[in-house]
Amino acid sequence: MKFGERFANNVPSRQKNSNSKVPVTTEIISKDEKLPALVLVHGLGSAGTIWKTLHGGLEDSFTIFPVDLPGHGSAPLHEEELDPQALAHSIVRTMTDEHGIENFHVAGNSLGGWIALEMAALYPEHVKSVTALAPAGLWREGPTQKFPPSLLARILAKISQYFLKLAYRLPLLKAMGYKKITHLWRELSFESCKDSVLAMASSIGYSPMWKAMRHKKFDAQVSEKIPVSIIFGDDDLTLPHPKAQVREVAPKHSRWIIVDNCAHVIMWNYPKLTVDLIKRTALTPQ
Repeated sequence: MKFGERFANNVPSRQKNSNSKVPVTTEIISKDEKLPALVLVHGLGSAGTIWKTLHGGLEDSFTIFPVDLPGHGSAPLHEEELDPQALAHSIVRTMTDEHGIENFHVAGNSLGGWIALEMAALYPEHVKSVTALAPAGLWREGPTQKFPPSLLARILAKISQYFLKLAYRLPLLKAMGYKKITHLWRELSFESCKDSVLAMASSIGYSPMWKAMRHKKFDAQVSEKIPVSIIFGDDDLTLPHPKAQVREVAPKHSRWIIVDNCAHVIMWNYPKLTVDLIKRTALTPQ
């Protein structure tokens, strides 16, 4: 791994959006309810199942809450705000109001990483740390294109969900679905591919959520009391450097980490390393 340096951000923080009523769902994975809570937030077109390979490494240290965002996984979709700030509010409200948990760590991938940063900015009294894995939102200007870059993967998922085992064994089809997400697509397990295909194919919130994040970026402040790690793979084609990895946009006290030979979904490539990075961010005394 290669480590970056601290950087500055002087943008004013924003207010909590108390009018947002976006529903999210989450399961609870716990060996001991006294362990610190860890909220896991997936990206666009994904679901809480994307974190399954990390459960074994995390459950001895945390009570795990893998979230399904609106219109993804088991979560319903309604006519409400779907921008990252509104989603951050919804997740925090779910943790405090539905689960009665006032303090928790957060890790998120892609859009989920952006949402995790928003959670820390809006609710410093609740969020204890943020591990942002290839987070979206760290660009100077928000995306303007009408369709998300993963649209082809969504189309393929809708088709291949009906013949998963065959599709997994067809290198051309597998490459079309995953090559832009990870250059290590050949190494992806059938279980990871199955979960991601079913999540993407059923994500009715995919297009509305993309529409809600267009023209936006992360532009809030996070308290220096909250540890923040921002982690990118050196071969991230989904959010490439430098366009989508602008350090000045991130919280100024963030620890910036680049993982060698790694792509966008870091936990697919290196689950043990991902567990270590989450633990290091959340459990290392500051």
